[in-house]
Order: sequence, then structure tokens, then C-alpha cells
Amino acid sequence: MSERTVMSSDARFGWTALLVWACLGVALETAHAFKLASYLDDALTRLLLTLAHAHGVGLALVVLLFAATVPEPPHWVRRALRFAAIAMPLGFAFGAVGHPEGDPSIGIVLAPLGALALIAALAGVVARAWRP
Repeated sequence: MSERTVMSSDARFGWTALLVWACLGVALETAHAFKLASYLDDALTRLLLTLAHAHGVGLALVVLLFAATVPEPPHWVRRALRFAAIAMPLGFAFGAVGHPEGDPSIGIVLAPLGALALIAALAGVVARAWRP
């Protein structure tokens, strides 16, 4: 019998986030393929959704790297990183929804909040890495 390895909650979160944001990328490519005017004719919407996809995939990979390389991380670091991986891409995506001409909608405020959480989480990982 083979021993089954249990995946960490961070790894499950990272793989799930990667699936979600990769699916958004496929949806964006499909919008291009079918020449959807609601997507192609609005440069700001296109930019914000592309940023949501890119940040979501990138941060999902960061979470997976975190899960693979940081043994027993402090709880606040795990929470900050997960918040960043959710808030940053969703901020860009929500900014694309119902925005006025030339400006993202109010949902964009999640992006800088997520960025601050990411910086805090990274600082926590670095501090732990340099601790003797």
C-alpha cells in the first residue's frame, strides 16, 4: 500500500487560487476570440481584468512556494499572504465592474490593501528566514 500524503492548507489554497485565476485567463482569451465588444471596446476594463488575472496567478504561485518552503509559519503571516492573494486580484477585478469613464470603480481599494498585506507577509517570512 502506498502512503497518502496530506496536502497542507496553504498548498490547497494555492492550487485552488491558481485554478480560479487560470480560468479567468481562459475567459479573457475567449472574450478576445469571440470579439466581445463589452470587453474589447473598453481599454480600462481590459487592463484591470488582465491585471486581476496576472496578479491572481502570480500570487497563487507565491502561496505555493510559501507552502513548499516555509515550515510552520506564524499564523499572521499565513493569513496576511492569503488575504493578499485574494484582495489584490479581486481589487483589480472589482475595479473593472461598473467603472465610470476613465477611472476604476471603488472596488480597486482592495488592491493596495492586498499589496500592504503582501509586504507584511513577505517581511514576516524574511524575518523568520534570517532568525538564527
